[in-house]
Formats: sequence, structure tokens, C-alpha cells
Amino acid sequence: MIQARLQKARRLLEVQRGLQRLEEARVAALQSRRAELAALQEELLNALNTDDAPSGLLVDAIIRRLKNLGEEAAGLAEELERRSASLREHAGRAKCAERRSRTYEQQHARAVADKELLEAIERLIRPEDASLP
Repeated sequence: MIQARLQKARRLLEVQRGLQRLEEARVAALQSRRAELAALQEELLNALNTDDAPSGLLVDAIIRRLKNLGEEAAGLAEELERRSASLREHAGRAKCAERRSRTYEQQHARAVADKELLEAIERLIRPEDASLP
């Protein structure tokens, strides 16, 4: 029975670790995209702030693009916050599953040690198989 619990706990731990890895990858992708957006915004702002800055319609297009990038960055920040919270949740579940698995491993090891001890005691107190003369 302890062996079955141990196997279930190990499977659950692997599932939780897998979910945590997926969420970590999602968070990393969002952070990468956030860095890309920041670099694009910086590039556009630098283009507007140069001495030979564009004029007229080009300025309007750059401003619209900056506005769109700002809106995307705001949405991305919200998504990143949600994913980060989800990652913390998955990490907590994985830690709990890890503790449960470790507890079952210890119980299983104790049960095996107890069984071996009982077998050793039985061998010591059992009379030898001697034949009568």
C-alpha cells in the first residue's frame, strides 16, 4: 500500500514539475517580448529626438506606433503578472508534492527496513533444520 502511494506521489510530482516548467517557459517568453517592446520604444523615441528628426506624417506614424507599443506593453504586463502568480502557484504545488513524495519514500524505506529486521530476527530465533539422530 505504501508502495502504491509512493508511485502515485512520484507521478504527481512529475506532473507538477512539468506544469511548473511550462509556466516558467511562458513567463520567460513574456519577459523576452517585454524587452523587445522596450527596445522598439527606445528606438522610436531616439528617432524622434535626433537633430534630423522626421517631420509631418512620419512623426504621426511614429507616435501612433509608440502608442500601440505602449498599449501592448500594458497588456503584456498584466499577462506577465497573471503568469507569474500562476508560476508561484505551480511552484507551491510542486513543493508540496515533493514533500509528500519524500514522506512516502521515508515510510517505504522504514517498512522495508522493518521487514528485513523481522526476517533477520526470525532467522536467529528459528531452530536450525537439524535431523534427529
